[in-house]
Amino acid sequence: MDDFESETSKRNPVFCALVNAPLDLDRDDLGHPAHPGLWERLIGDRGPVDQRGLHCPDCRAARDARAWMYVFERQGLRIAAHHNPHRRRSGGSDVCQAYRERYVRAAESAGHTAEVGVVDANGRRRTHVLVTGAGGQRYGFEPQLSYLSAATARSRAAAARADGITAVWHTVDPRSPLIDAVPWTRTDDLPAAAVRAERDLLVRGGVRALTLEICERMPTPCPTRRLGSCGRRHARWGPRPRQFDDLVRDIAAGSCVPLTVRAGREVHRFWSSVEDREAFLDSGGTLAPADEADAGAADRAPAPHRSTASGPRPHARRDTRCVVDRADRADRADRAERRRFAALPARDSGEAIWVPEPAAAPARILRPEIGPVRPGVCSAGHGPACGLGARLYPGGWFCEEHRPGATRA
Repeated sequence: MDDFESETSKRNPVFCALVNAPLDLDRDDLGHPAHPGLWERLIGDRGPVDQRGLHCPDCRAARDARAWMYVFERQGLRIAAHHNPHRRRSGGSDVCQAYRERYVRAAESAGHTAEVGVVDANGRRRTHVLVTGAGGQRYGFEPQLSYLSAATARSRAAAARADGITAVWHTVDPRSPLIDAVPWTRTDDLPAAAVRAERDLLVRGGVRALTLEICERMPTPCPTRRLGSCGRRHARWGPRPRQFDDLVRDIAAGSCVPLTVRAGREVHRFWSSVEDREAFLDSGGTLAPADEADAGAADRAPAPHRSTASGPRPHARRDTRCVVDRADRADRADRAERRRFAALPARDSGEAIWVPEPAAAPARILRPEIGPVRPGVCSAGHGPACGLGARLYPGGWFCEEHRPGATRA
């Protein structure tokens, strides 16, 4: 007999059909040492909740009804929560799942490996799709369809970077705060069926191409001096729409890289080809640090920080009554997110980015020096003028040797 039966879980109890017994979330082996790796198997199950085999024994005893549950880990604490099948969804979860499936198809079609719902060793960060690309470089593709503050996006991107993962954020809203807060991409807001369909999906924002334009040939004033021309080349990062699958494959192959560029007070983050990055650096351009904050961003709230040096915080004993999220509460949260999105200005304007700092100047063509015109003095000759006495001709003052029509030996 398992000694688990003499104990009571401090949190919501959960029954696992896989082992046909309750689980003890306070134990590393969940109270079932005969099933090693059971916790990793449970949190890695991304199937429908009602097919994971976890339900509440209290609900079964009180109402003779099976209330399905799911498990997760937060701040080092294992938690079992009740699943509410009546909660109204906005459809975002299905669209996110469609994007995850498309990421996997695109990456695997190029020979890369892709994993869905990967949790880090501490159980505090989950990557939607982890792709291992060329050279063993890892990329975390993160479709973010709901509201996410810029500070939170930067914090999560820094956490992924600390684990050796390059985060690839994706949004469908040009007003999303994560735009330019982290390297990002954007497509149109499409239903899940359109994302899953075997057709082209255009990435409209977050990818740029470099053009080096000579200041004298630009139709607009010099972006540095604001008038005239400086004779140098200026970097222009224009939008470059890409096909979704091609972009995923290029990022995994390492031929498309994230860039952080400062233009005045603004910091822009986007994806570009390796060739454009090298051309930008060779022309005298400089890249800003990846973790540099945007001085002109409206969202400057610092990310919440919790010390984990002393391990997880102690948790008080909780009642084992069933706690089910109310549908109206979820609806209010969804409506609040939509209102918050609607009040934001568009951050993805589709305009080109000019880097005001001048890039390296091209080789100038030296023009011949033109001396002053003096009456009665010949101004002909290359370099210094002739200087002899001259008569006025339609073309200027010339001596007998340099006059128009004169025969030269």
